[in-house]
Amino acid sequence: MKLNTRFFGELEYEKEDLLHFPSGLLGFEGCKEFIPIDNPDGVGVFRWLQSADRPELAFVVMNPFFVMADYEFDIPEGVVETLRLKRPEDTQVLAVVKIPDDLKKMTVNLRAPIVINTKTKSAVQVVLENDRYSLKHPVASSMQDAG
Repeated sequence: MKLNTRFFGELEYEKEDLLHFPSGLLGFEGCKEFIPIDNPDGVGVFRWLQSADRPELAFVVMNPFFVMADYEFDIPEGVVETLRLKRPEDTQVLAVVKIPDDLKKMTVNLRAPIVINTKTKSAVQVVLENDRYSLKHPVASSMQDAG
């Protein structure tokens, strides 16, 4: 299948490549299918979720553990059931990154992680109830601290 995207030009993908979000992403509930893409510039920390429903829409995402090694939360039981999660090793967690013009001000949303069942390719964005994590956690200073 082919998709003419804003950021990647014509993108060829297979249906098996898609991540399915039954409820979409926050603010983009109508977007249910996303193509995960490794960052084209080779920076391995960041990835993209390209919407298959809206070719002009793509999100930068990252593993939240790169900015906070002790990041943890309980996956709500309803999400475990929706995603049919059976084993922790079948679970991947990503967080949406906001990239402003000034890259030093880049932030990651740790309050609403994306939980993926890597076996079924289904995913849900979870809004954590507590305020332990920020919607705008700084990326640059966290990665310097980790490095």
